[in-house]
Amino acid sequence: MTKNLRVGIIGANLQGSWGVGAHLPALAQLDGFEAIAVATQHIESAQASADAFGVPLAFGDPMELVRHPDVDIVAVCVRVPAHRELVLAAIAAGKHVYCEWPLGRDAAEAREMLAAAEKAGIVHMVGLQSRSSPVLGYVRGLIEQGEIGTVRSVSMTHSSDWLTAPFPSITYLQDRSSGAHFLSIPGGHSLDALTYVLGDFKSLSAVVKTSLKDLEVQFTGEKMTRTSADQIVVIGELENGAVANVRLSGASSLGTGVRLEISGDKGDLVVIAQGDARGIQMSDLKLFKTTGMGVLTEVEVPESAYHVPEAVRVSPPLNVAEAYLHMADAIAGKSKATPDFADAIKHHELLDRIEESSRKGVRI
Repeated sequence: MTKNLRVGIIGANLQGSWGVGAHLPALAQLDGFEAIAVATQHIESAQASADAFGVPLAFGDPMELVRHPDVDIVAVCVRVPAHRELVLAAIAAGKHVYCEWPLGRDAAEAREMLAAAEKAGIVHMVGLQSRSSPVLGYVRGLIEQGEIGTVRSVSMTHSSDWLTAPFPSITYLQDRSSGAHFLSIPGGHSLDALTYVLGDFKSLSAVVKTSLKDLEVQFTGEKMTRTSADQIVVIGELENGAVANVRLSGASSLGTGVRLEISGDKGDLVVIAQGDARGIQMSDLKLFKTTGMGVLTEVEVPESAYHVPEAVRVSPPLNVAEAYLHMADAIAGKSKATPDFADAIKHHELLDRIEESSRKGVRI
């Protein structure tokens, strides 16, 4: 009998963490996996999460989880500035690693983690969840099969409030140096969804701007200055020859959500994120196809696009559950882990190109 892969999750606080919102619900529904341990900064919160999900082990020190012999996979679901230390520690302990995106504060940190992972020979994955999305995978397949003919253009809009009145605990998300900001997280996930479905940018031009600089922290009334961008526009040409335009808007009080339009010479496909749509990677998606001028008809995504139980086919755990199945196949030697740390570096470099284009005022 094959033993379960035992996952330890660092960053699983019941008060709104991604580990609790996505990873633990995903693992609870997957055969072949067991959530064996959780860790937070305090043993009380870790134990509360463990009790809520029936997890055997709880730690107030993440390094105890990393070193524990019963942990096969370490899932790093904490703030980006802490990723490097925890990932390198897990690799040194011989654990497989699933690290949320962004992998590091910058491409240099990501390269360091990839080098360590390759030297250790462990399986590594990064949480670019759009690449595990059944809907986006189906869209990619339709395009490859010529459903809408040759793709001529693609347009993406990501419009959402980016914490214009942040809570005290998340003011770091306004700091460019943290590596966790509007371009890297919601913007990064949206751009990754586009390039996953349609391929990489051959060239691009961008405007990256901070339009709302002065913020007031909720509850405390403290004044702070945003140092990261909240408005990004990217136009360019993809390697497949299609023209692309992307608008990332993070200063609206409400926003209009996330929408991806793909135009071919035989029709159009449109993906719309449902709910509050703070990210395409964490929202339930609906797919439409044009059936007349300006007429959109919903397309049913087939059962074959999904690989996880029906109970987990809802965001945010859906794509995380699908990603864990990819990781299991990689650990078993059936396929390459994807997306892995090398994919993360490539995506870090795309974001760097966008900022460089804006800074220099040139096409790259």
